[in-house]
Amino acid sequence: MFYLNQFFKILFKSPLRGFFLFFFSIVMVFSIGQKAFLEEQFLKMIPENKAGSYFYALIATSESYQNVARQMSVLPGVFKVEVLSESQIKDEVKGILSTLQVNLNQTTMDLNYAGLKVIYAKDLKPRAQDLIRDYLTHLVGEGNITLGAIKINDQSLDKRNQFISVIKSWGYSLYLFIIFLFWMISLLSVRVKIAEASYLLESYQRKSKVSVKMASFGLSLIFLLSVLTTFILGMPQLLNLTLAMGLFIVGILLHGKKYQWENH
Repeated sequence: MFYLNQFFKILFKSPLRGFFLFFFSIVMVFSIGQKAFLEEQFLKMIPENKAGSYFYALIATSESYQNVARQMSVLPGVFKVEVLSESQIKDEVKGILSTLQVNLNQTTMDLNYAGLKVIYAKDLKPRAQDLIRDYLTHLVGEGNITLGAIKINDQSLDKRNQFISVIKSWGYSLYLFIIFLFWMISLLSVRVKIAEASYLLESYQRKSKVSVKMASFGLSLIFLLSVLTTFILGMPQLLNLTLAMGLFIVGILLHGKKYQWENH
């Protein structure tokens, strides 16, 4: 009990260090013990990309394109309809027409029109895609609309898919690494105070390996309390808890280094 009392005296004298050590110890052990639960939560937090192929459409502004966009957006098989403002289209008209693979003369380009980007739901069949295009043409009128070619997800969506894939694969590991890093920092900050106290005890009370003994009793108790928290969500993964225990053992061994303070 002597070493455990000394350990907690140090934490009480440095409450912020003690709080962070307790907090990150509990979070780390919980995160390791409930790995399956947290991985599931990470997947739920990341929205699935349901966007598929898309096409652009130019609509004469005599038509109520806002109303057209609303009607199109509720169609089965349509993921999203984006409305491009007139000013935006006029600024980028040549690029948009190039994307549409439409050759129009300057007189036609001076007409007022609005733009829609119709994005299909992911993995929509070609037949359904054509039906949506036909519906849009019928809704606006063939003479008032120009449809671009159907294109696969553009580069921005591809990058988003890649990012989501990376997060799904490494999100939990990255989270756990950050928690471990903060735990190690908090452990080392307390280790300095333990080393100072052990130096005094070893110098004046003729005790040996005080820092390791204090760390052994103190960290063992923190580990047991942390393990108990993992049962909040049910039975933890016991094999994973052995890994957490290994980290605490390493944390105890870090206190084996002997410090010498010199008077200047």
